Amino acid sequence: MASEDARYRESSQFKLWSFSHSQLAAIREETNAKAVASISERLSERIASAAAGGSSTSSFQAASNNISAPTSNANTPDPESSVVPEKLPEFLTAQEEATLVTFYVSELLRAGDHAEYSDVVKATAAVLFRRFYTYSSIMTYPPQDMLIVALFFACKAEGTFPRIGEFLKTFQRDHPEQILAGEFLLFRGVRFAIDVKHPFRALRGAVMELRSLGDIDHKDIEKAEQRAKQILRFSPFMTDAYFHYTPSQIMLAALSLADRGLAERLIQATFHYVNPQADSEANTPGPSGGNDAPREGGGRNKQPAPDQATIIGSYIRDRVLGTIESCRDMLHKELPERREHWADRKTFKAHIQPLRKKLNKCHDPDRWNLVELQKQRREQAAKKADSDDEMGGTSKKVDDDAAVFGGDGMRDVKRRKVVAGGAKLDDPFGGAL
Repeated sequence: MASEDARYRESSQFKLWSFSHSQLAAIREETNAKAVASISERLSERIASAAAGGSSTSSFQAASNNISAPTSNANTPDPESSVVPEKLPEFLTAQEEATLVTFYVSELLRAGDHAEYSDVVKATAAVLFRRFYTYSSIMTYPPQDMLIVALFFACKAEGTFPRIGEFLKTFQRDHPEQILAGEFLLFRGVRFAIDVKHPFRALRGAVMELRSLGDIDHKDIEKAEQRAKQILRFSPFMTDAYFHYTPSQIMLAALSLADRGLAERLIQATFHYVNPQADSEANTPGPSGGNDAPREGGGRNKQPAPDQATIIGSYIRDRVLGTIESCRDMLHKELPERREHWADRKTFKAHIQPLRKKLNKCHDPDRWNLVELQKQRREQAAKKADSDDEMGGTSKKVDDDAAVFGGDGMRDVKRRKVVAGGAKLDDPFGGAL
């Protein structure tokens, strides 16, 4: 049977969404650069059209107006966003985008508390939201809409299926399209990986293991468990912990913040292997290859000492301790007490409002309204389907056998359909969003 570590390495969370610090920083810089280039091109067209006496002002205003009902200071509309700029605005940097994403994650968690969703639903929504804005820029799609979409999507991903009508009332939305328009966008943006593994169950297992040791006061364990739960409900989502560490490492880091002594005791109890002495009889084979000698394929023989040392020896223990300490430092930057910091009006005015003003001026005018974007894409898909039907009409001239059994003629038609839109055939997740 495969170990838990081996199974985790086969998960989409590890294969698609685990990065080193340098890798994640490079991805964000690339995403930001692509967004700036794309939005600059679109805004330049509108500026040129406005200078030539075109009527792009109304279209820009329609794309800029947010149809979402404001539920917090994050959704306060900005009248300046509906004006066609005279020149290209100043764009957000990758670091400024990351700051805004963190702010909107705090808003997402507040919205989840308002709706009384479970910890797992809020956690999944926060992770999906962060994943989406890793390869998609916050200047391209409206975060105040996507955080609500993430909550709705996370409910279904975790097996709770709210009625769309009740969901709309909870978040003061008027039309189902305001939620459903961003669903597939989010699904594709997270690369169809909706299975998120969390550290909550790992914490329960750690608590059971600590209680089984027998020499630790249960009150200390319960106190550490409650504090670790508070940390796990907030700190990992306000940082990049899910991108850099496994769920068990995040759990141990939270437990270390709650009670460092208990966390170290648990690690010492887990990685307890000590190499035997050279004169020890533990690994000494029996004389002349008798019955005490290890047999090939013997199911009852103990695992060889080198393998034991590799799995639970001091070397791997020290590496685990170093990783947990690094994760601990990351979580310590966003302890649960900072909930009030992100919700504070002074913090919003000093640090978030200037970035939101920049965002209102430099966002993508063609993709900011999700409902209109979905409508346009449906129209484009319908036109493409019509053109494909016209192209497919020529295939009727192919002989009957090829039409029925899929001969070369049919394959050529299918190939034309795929390549007609210029789609890349080597990307399993499709082209750019």
